[in-house]
Amino acid sequence: MRKQPRQKRSREMVKALVEATGLCIQRHGLDDTTTARIAEQAGVSVGSLYQYFGDKDALIEALMDRLAEDIAGGLRRLPLMAVTDLNEMVHRSIRFGFSVLRSRDGLYLELVRNWHRLPTNRMVDLLQQHFMELSRLYFLRHYRDYPIRNLEVRVFIVTNSVLFTMVRHVSQGDLIDEEELARELTRMVAGYLAEPPEEAPP
Repeated sequence: MRKQPRQKRSREMVKALVEATGLCIQRHGLDDTTTARIAEQAGVSVGSLYQYFGDKDALIEALMDRLAEDIAGGLRRLPLMAVTDLNEMVHRSIRFGFSVLRSRDGLYLELVRNWHRLPTNRMVDLLQQHFMELSRLYFLRHYRDYPIRNLEVRVFIVTNSVLFTMVRHVSQGDLIDEEELARELTRMVAGYLAEPPEEAPP
C-alpha cells in the first residue's frame, strides 16, 4: 500500500477498493480484472485508487490478506476448544477449509486456479500464524491427552501439507471424492499430531 489511510473516509474507500477487487475477480476472472474496473466497481476515480495502491497486484495482495483474516476469524468462531477428540477437531477444521474454498460465488476457486501466479506466501504465512495460535490454545487445554513437543514444526508441516493438498484438489476439478479426501487428511494430520514426543537421546 502506498500510504496508510488515516481518516475514516479514506479507510472506508480502501475497504471498498479491496472488496471491489474481489467482486471484479469473481465476475471477470483474474486476467480481465483491471484497476479501471476495480475503481468503477468501488465508485471512486482511478486517481484515488492510485493514491493508496500502486497497481492491481497491490490490490490483490490486500484482498488476500483480508481473506486470510476472514478465514482465521471463521476458524476462531468454530467451537473447537471444547472438542476433546483430536480426530473430530481436525476433521471439523478440514471440512471448514473445504467449505471456504467453495464459498464466495467462485472467488476462491478463481484464486486457487491461479495460485502459482499470486502473492500466496504472505497469505500462507498469515494462515500459519493463526493455525499456530489456535493449536497452542488447543494443546495447552488438552495437554494431558496430547503432550506435544515441537508444536511449531508440526503446525508448519501440517499447514503447508493440507493447504497444498486442498488447493490441488479444488483446482484440478475434484478428481477425488472430497469427503474421502477429508477423512484421509484427518487421519494423517491427527495421527501425526498425536504422536507422542520422542525421548531425547541420553
